[in-house]
Amino acid sequence: MTDKIKPVPVVIVMGVCGSGKTTCGKELQRLLDCEYIEGDLLHPKANIDKMSAGVPLVDDDRWSWLKTIRDTIIAHVDRLIDHEPHGRALVVTCSSLRKAYRDILQQVPASKATVTFVYLKGSPELLAERMGNRTNHFMSAMMLQSQLNTLEEPDPTTENVIVADIRPEPKQVAANIFSNLSL
Repeated sequence: MTDKIKPVPVVIVMGVCGSGKTTCGKELQRLLDCEYIEGDLLHPKANIDKMSAGVPLVDDDRWSWLKTIRDTIIAHVDRLIDHEPHGRALVVTCSSLRKAYRDILQQVPASKATVTFVYLKGSPELLAERMGNRTNHFMSAMMLQSQLNTLEEPDPTTENVIVADIRPEPKQVAANIFSNLSL
């Protein structure tokens, strides 16, 4: 008798710029001992150039990027199933600002993966402070308001999401998320 393949847990760490997606994502990767995909690295050059110039992305800029992330998730999940059928996890970072974006990202066959979003939530003041302290990132602090304007906060009653307060230190935020994951 063949064992049924367990769906791969996919954790998508989301939020506006400055919320700590990369830091929390990497810490979750460590806690889960799993693979990690940095969604920003999958942006086409045109998007990075646009954001670096302080020009906010619009939906038409995002669709192909989101589909690339989704396709990358599917490829990783398929590889994990082929090599580790009893599961490992996958952590992905992506702003996922609107419900329509999240809908694209979770277009993964349910028999292969379970997708959980982790929304890193913070006040505009805290986010602005963090953005002001950041260096060497293509997303400038002036882009924060554009992202806040685009953000459609996920609804825990209709979406599979964990809402995480970003005020604690990042390792504590990740530990809080980890303790709330249903893997």
